[in-house]
Amino acid sequence: MTKLTSSVARAATSLSLPWPSAAATRKAQRQVYITFTVDNPFAIEIKQVREIIDVGGAITRPPGLPPFMRGILNLRQQMISIVDLRQLYGMAPLADESNAKILIIERGEERYGFLVDAVNNIMTISDSQRFPAPQLMRTGNHDDLRSEMEEMIDIGTAEQRQTLSVFRCDRLLDKLGQEAA
Repeated sequence: MTKLTSSVARAATSLSLPWPSAAATRKAQRQVYITFTVDNPFAIEIKQVREIIDVGGAITRPPGLPPFMRGILNLRQQMISIVDLRQLYGMAPLADESNAKILIIERGEERYGFLVDAVNNIMTISDSQRFPAPQLMRTGNHDDLRSEMEEMIDIGTAEQRQTLSVFRCDRLLDKLGQEAA
């Protein structure tokens, strides 16, 4: 404990003031998430997403792309690789893509698009609502979206509780980069 922190703690104790617990300090931290669906609800930190676009653009499919690549999209003179998350993880194709969106992710000079079933909401989440994902989800060799999850978000009331998996773009992009190499 630093001198300043211990001094503040002594002062709070001498005045009979409660010292904020680690949980209370953690609760003060908030982050903004975009919630989306790919068969199940997920959340992604808004700072990882550059923009959200409709699927309706002219996506071209050059020969030789892996099956999970929907194709290439020219978005304002920037070529973007579109990854179909349903195809990548062996899910059935979406019957109706009218609500489908593409999350544009920027990593260095490159941009990628992740095709999702729908974008649901933008919400501010307190760190006290974030929890580590269960061990079984974080370990092992999963060929589904569980392999990209490290955290869960618990939101809602007792009557309408919802748990979202926190999606990590960097893990997926690292995995795709290793497969391409």
